[in-house]
Amino acid sequence: MTLKAECKPSNVLPECLAATRLESIYLPIKSELSQVEEEIAGACSAMGPAGSGSHLLRAGGKRIRPALVLLSSLYGNDPVPTVIKLAVSVEILHLATLVHDDLIDYADSRRGAPTVNKIWGGNAAILAGDCLYALFLEHAAGFGKPILSSIAVSLRDMVKAEMLQLQFLYDCDLSERDYVARTYLKAGSFLSCCSRVGAELAGVPEKVRRALARYGCFMGIAFQIKDDILDFLGDETSLGKPLTQDLRQGVLTLPVIHALKSSPARHQIRTLIEKRELSAAAIQFIIRELEHCGSLSYAAGILKHYARLAGRALATLPDNQARNSLEALLDFVVTREL
Repeated sequence: MTLKAECKPSNVLPECLAATRLESIYLPIKSELSQVEEEIAGACSAMGPAGSGSHLLRAGGKRIRPALVLLSSLYGNDPVPTVIKLAVSVEILHLATLVHDDLIDYADSRRGAPTVNKIWGGNAAILAGDCLYALFLEHAAGFGKPILSSIAVSLRDMVKAEMLQLQFLYDCDLSERDYVARTYLKAGSFLSCCSRVGAELAGVPEKVRRALARYGCFMGIAFQIKDDILDFLGDETSLGKPLTQDLRQGVLTLPVIHALKSSPARHQIRTLIEKRELSAAAIQFIIRELEHCGSLSYAAGILKHYARLAGRALATLPDNQARNSLEALLDFVVTREL
């Protein structure tokens, strides 16, 4: 685990609570996850520009994607040594997408630390992301076509989500259906893939693999909706990035989409967004309207809907340590503060 904070009795930070929860959730794969961490550290230490790879790891992370690979593999009859390499592969791929996402979003910070593009510049961030993609290919090359194809489709989906996001910036006619479709591409597809490929490597029956894939899909959508709610209600220190970042950049998420249809002030909100230069006062006005018209509560309800769907998928699986951890991880996603 790399989600670290100095946890003292007088300083029980959300980061500390999250780290403690995740350590408990990951107990069945504690040893394997430690190996994953060591392998990623070794791979990233050789990256350039000097220190960029290690910088990514020091910033921490929840390691949800490798955990899904490892937990899903536990449904097999025997341990699979190569599952460590597969878990390393998906996390390296995730890190690559973060580097390029931060560059696209002009983000200065992630997880409370400066981004690669903030420290080394845009060109270095492009190269660092490319290097991580190359490392991913190096680690994943030995796996069979079904696993590689699944990961490739997920990567394509994530890129498509970013392209759609750019295409519909400041688009006040974006529908909830459009948003959910984009959210699936952005988060649901990859978490579904991670939940399935570990099981596939372990020779788990197709019925179980399908249930794990559904779980990952719905949990991924719930995860992204939670992110979008926290962008308005979260604590900047805990999140490690500024609030309302999406709205400032014209990325309309579920709370705003709902308010544009339901708020008595929807015409004012539309006018402010379509000006494409949101002042601090405009942002505060929109946040107040999201609260007054119930848009944040509505988004929380949709989040719980997808969490229930993920839970139903889990309920069809054999009851074991892996399922207990997956259930606890789902609860963490829904209730987390960062």
